[in-house]
Amino acid sequence: MRTTVAGRGPAVVAATAAALLAALPLAGCTADATASYCDALTAAQAQWKGAGAALGNPAAAKRLVASVRTVEASAPEEVRADWTSLRSLFEKFTVARPDLTALTSQLRSFESSAKRVETHARETCGVDLGQ
Repeated sequence: MRTTVAGRGPAVVAATAAALLAALPLAGCTADATASYCDALTAAQAQWKGAGAALGNPAAAKRLVASVRTVEASAPEEVRADWTSLRSLFEKFTVARPDLTALTSQLRSFESSAKRVETHARETCGVDLGQ
């Protein structure tokens, strides 16, 4: 999830959001107390492959948000707020004309959440989301 978007215009917001999800496809989490979280991430993999296109289509974005909500619900406490933050970003694309200008000022916090999720996935599930 290596993203640095602060200071860029709103035209990159959708691409950045798509990049955040594109970095999330997962395989093989470790079997421990967080197995349901890792399982939810793995189950969402197919839906996240078309994240860029989903964010351009409100109905597809709603399905994408639903899959993120499932991961969020099973996320451990230490990253649940970060998943909530990312879900709120993707929810902004569930309308016909998202206000990308308003999102520009929020990108730094979304980027921070994405980095924490990346670190947690690597440490907890043994998955490198930065590939």
